[in-house]
Amino acid sequence: MADKPPKARSSRYRDIATGLQKDIRLGTYAVGSLLPTETELMAGYKASRQTVREALRILIDQGLIVRRAGLGSVVIAAEPPVLFTHSVKSLGEWLRYSNETYRDVVASRDIVADRKLAALLKCEPGRSWFLIEAVRRSDQFAAPLGWAEIYVLRKFADVVKRSDHGRTPVHEQIAKTYGQVTEHAQMEIFVRGMPAPIAKALGVKTGSPALTVVRRYYGLREDLFEVTITTHPEGRYTYTMDMQRSLRPRL
Repeated sequence: MADKPPKARSSRYRDIATGLQKDIRLGTYAVGSLLPTETELMAGYKASRQTVREALRILIDQGLIVRRAGLGSVVIAAEPPVLFTHSVKSLGEWLRYSNETYRDVVASRDIVADRKLAALLKCEPGRSWFLIEAVRRSDQFAAPLGWAEIYVLRKFADVVKRSDHGRTPVHEQIAKTYGQVTEHAQMEIFVRGMPAPIAKALGVKTGSPALTVVRRYYGLREDLFEVTITTHPEGRYTYTMDMQRSLRPRL
């Protein structure tokens, strides 16, 4: 079993966001009321405007407040309707989870793919993998966001020993350590009933709705070298993509 990676120190804007979350939850700022202005928050928390804006952005992403021109930050919910929202605007963000999340490694071991697992990973049955199991968490919340199963080729197993393992995407660690670059990636999202072992680890009911995100990473010649399967309980994770149509250049 691998040692748990050290948890990074919380950033200042996250501390401010946590304080405001608590005030909203306790009713200091009731639904429909206004938060203090940016200037007032800067003075109260002795923080820069950029830091305050980052904290407010977290509250917006959580669905707790909205910003209205000429009015300010309006409280619209006492509790986040969804625990965590992952917003994707670029290929780099598509390949990885938000920097505001991290993995707590629970176990790691060698495994050989049977037919059922091979079908999920999209590899041949009998292929050997190194499996890293971890709970995905957020700096913002105590409840776990999901359960991660990370399958890497056996020759890349030592990534689990890296000091940054819990905070850095595994495919990036493999690139830095072994020079294996991702040439092609594939993502699959589906809903299933929560498996019993994962349900127990996440504190939810077996068979309850679960969102599963599968990411497959390929190197040159379409060689599959990593598959990450993350299972999220209902209501704890939302995945959004922001796309823009490419416009034909003017002649």
